[in-house]
Amino acid sequence: MKNDILSLKRNGMSNRKIALTLNISKDTVNKYVKEMKVITKLIENESDKSKIIELQKELVSAPVRKGVSVRKVFSGELEHRFYELLKQDEEKDLLLGLNKQKLTASLLHRKLRSEGFDVGITTIQIEYKRYKNKNKEAFIKQQYAPGFRAEYDFHEVKVLIDDQVKKLYQATITLPHSNYIFVKHYQNQKFESFIDSLVTFFEEINGVPKTMVFDNMRNVVSKFVYGGAKVYNEELIKLSNYYGFKIMTTNPRSGNEKGHVETSGKIARSELFTFNYKFYSLDNLRKYVVDEIFKINQDKVKVVNERVNLIKLPKAKYELGRLIQAKVNHESIIMIDSNYYSVPDSYVGENVYSNVYLEHINVYNLKHELIASHNKKVGKGEYTIDIFHFTTTFTKKPGALLNSIALKQAPKVIQTLFHKYFTTKPKDFIKLINENDIYELNELLIKLNNGHKLTTIKSMEITIEEVSSNQLSQISNLFNQGETIQ
Repeated sequence: MKNDILSLKRNGMSNRKIALTLNISKDTVNKYVKEMKVITKLIENESDKSKIIELQKELVSAPVRKGVSVRKVFSGELEHRFYELLKQDEEKDLLLGLNKQKLTASLLHRKLRSEGFDVGITTIQIEYKRYKNKNKEAFIKQQYAPGFRAEYDFHEVKVLIDDQVKKLYQATITLPHSNYIFVKHYQNQKFESFIDSLVTFFEEINGVPKTMVFDNMRNVVSKFVYGGAKVYNEELIKLSNYYGFKIMTTNPRSGNEKGHVETSGKIARSELFTFNYKFYSLDNLRKYVVDEIFKINQDKVKVVNERVNLIKLPKAKYELGRLIQAKVNHESIIMIDSNYYSVPDSYVGENVYSNVYLEHINVYNLKHELIASHNKKVGKGEYTIDIFHFTTTFTKKPGALLNSIALKQAPKVIQTLFHKYFTTKPKDFIKLINENDIYELNELLIKLNNGHKLTTIKSMEITIEEVSSNQLSQISNLFNQGETIQ
C-alpha cells in the first residue's frame, strides 16, 4: 500500500486521484505523502551518511500498524473457572503422582463449553499454551481399508479406588478405518489379561479384523533370534489360528507404526479420567468406562461398514484358560506366576495341571479330575490356602493347627468355632469340619453361642437330638394348654 502511494505520487498523480485509484482513504494518502516529503527534505539537508542511510530505511520501510483493540473474552468468571480447572488437575497429579491422563486445551474447551461459557477453542488454546509454554504434539493421519487392521496397546492409568491410589492397565484396541475404540482395565498386563481383552474385543465388535498390530511386548514376542527375527508367543499363535487374524508387530522403539492406537489410547484415558478419577471399586470403574466409551463410539458411522468386512466369529468362544503343569511341594502347595496355592495333601510330590484364568485358577490331577479351585492373586509371593486340603495332615499333627496359615485364611465361622470352643481339642475340631459343611458349622456356632455345652462330638450329637426332642415336647405342651383353656 505505502509503496503504491509513493510510486504514483512520484509519477505526478494527485493525492485525490491516488485515493480513487487505490480505493483507499484520502487521509491515508495524505499521511504517507506528507511523511515522504518530510523525510526527503531531511535527507537533502543531511551530510552525515549514516543518518542518511537511517532516513532512507525509514522512507522505504513498511508501515507500522497500530494495535487493534478487541473485546477481551478471556476474563471474569471464564478466567477464574479456567484456572480453577488447572488447579484441580494439579491436585489430581499430587494425589496420583506421575500419571498419563493429561489435561489438554481441547478437553478444557469442551468442559468450559459444557458449563455454559461462550468461548472459542482458539482462545483456550492460546491461554493454555501460555500456561504450559510448550507446543502441541502433532500426529500423521493414515487411511486403512474397512475390517483390515486393528491396533493394540496397554496404557497405564492412575485412579483412586476406595480412597487408595491404584495403578491400572488399560488395554486399548482401535480400528483405524472407523476410529472405533475399545478399552478394558486390568490390574496387571499378564497373559490372561491380554487374551481376555482380545476375546472380549472380538465379541464386542462381533467379528475379527484381518490383521492385529502389536508392539514387541512379552505377551506377543517370546524372543528375538539372529537377524532380528521374532518368535511369537505360542498361545497367541493358537488364538490367531482359532480366530483367523494375522499377527503383525512394529519395529523396536517405533510406536509411530501403530500411531492410531497410541493416540486413541491417550485420548480415551484423558476423556475418561481427567475429571473423573475416584471410584468405589474396580467394577464401578468398569461400568463407568463401558457407558462413556459407548458415547465416544456412537457417532462413528463407519463402524457399520467396518463390521461387514470383519472375519466371522467361530461358533464357540475361545477357552481362555492357560494350561500350566506344576509339582506339588512338601507343603502341599504349587506355585503359579510367583504366587502359591494349596491342593489336597494327598497329592504331595505329584504333578498336577492348572488352568489359569483371568480371575481364578482350577487345578486338576493327571486323571483330569478337579481337585482345587482358587481366586487368582494379583501380587507376588502371596498364599491362598484352603483348610479342607489339610484335614488328613492336621489329624496326624493337631498341634500345627493353631498358628497355621490354613486356619488364618479359613472362613470366619471356622476360625470362631476353633478359637472359642476347640483350642484344647484340635482333633475333635478337625473331625467336626471334616464331617459337616459350612452351613451346618454355622448352625452349630449359633447353638454354642446360645449356651449349648459341648464336651465331645458324640455328646454334641446326643444333645442336639435331645434339644430337638425338648422343642417338640414344648410345642406339644402348648397345644395341650390351649385345649385346657377352651
